Amino acid sequence: MTGNTLRGLDRGLQVLDALSFSSGMTLRELHRSTNLPKPTLLRILATLEAHGYARRRIADGVWRRSVRSSDTGSLQGLLLDASSEVLDDLCQRLRWPSDLAIYEERSMMIIETTRKKTPYIINWTGVGYRLPMLQTGLGRAWLAYCSQEERDTILADLRTSSSPFDRAANSALLVEQLLAETRELGYGTRVPGFTLRKIGEEKTDGFAVPVIAGDRVVGCINMTWLVSAFDLQTAVSRYLPDIQAAAQAIGERVDARLSLAGAPLQ
Repeated sequence: MTGNTLRGLDRGLQVLDALSFSSGMTLRELHRSTNLPKPTLLRILATLEAHGYARRRIADGVWRRSVRSSDTGSLQGLLLDASSEVLDDLCQRLRWPSDLAIYEERSMMIIETTRKKTPYIINWTGVGYRLPMLQTGLGRAWLAYCSQEERDTILADLRTSSSPFDRAANSALLVEQLLAETRELGYGTRVPGFTLRKIGEEKTDGFAVPVIAGDRVVGCINMTWLVSAFDLQTAVSRYLPDIQAAAQAIGERVDARLSLAGAPLQ
């Protein structure tokens, strides 16, 4: 019994070590790294996930080591830990997919998505996909609710951009009107006609809300749907409370982790 227990512990630590040196690994990559049978790996990963030591990303099934309460240096890791169950539940209830994104280098970068879990055929925008700030609901929600100092820094950076999507940043009046409207509505919307679709895919639309931890925006989540199903007003009336509640739940989970560690948001 003791030998079996120690062997199991040894294997679990072996998997944790492998995850510690990577931003994420597939089951195949873990198998190659540890030489453990895949059924054994699945049992170990399920145990680690149940105890909060590992998480499986919804978007692509990649396994990553969770951010422990004593380690708050990775805000992206905290967001992924805090959002996994919330976004999964949201997609199961609403059926339409959501993306979780953060601001990075003049754009919103998707770090998690439930697009592959929806029963509807929607473009499978993946982790790492970047979206313009002033053209999308995710970008507008971030700009509308971040601090004035951060907003000024982002807009100044956008004004130096050569991307046609960022030209609107040169009009201070237009930007202020856009962000005031976003705050009044409580959600960000896309520029009419803006889409991520590929040729042959149906057009989609979406709206986004901020994820706030403490007094800071740490992410944004959206909901995306096919325009053939309903319009923006219908989507907002049906689903905005659910998206806002999900964003609040994620923010509260991030807050709780930070409070537990006694560390400020970095």
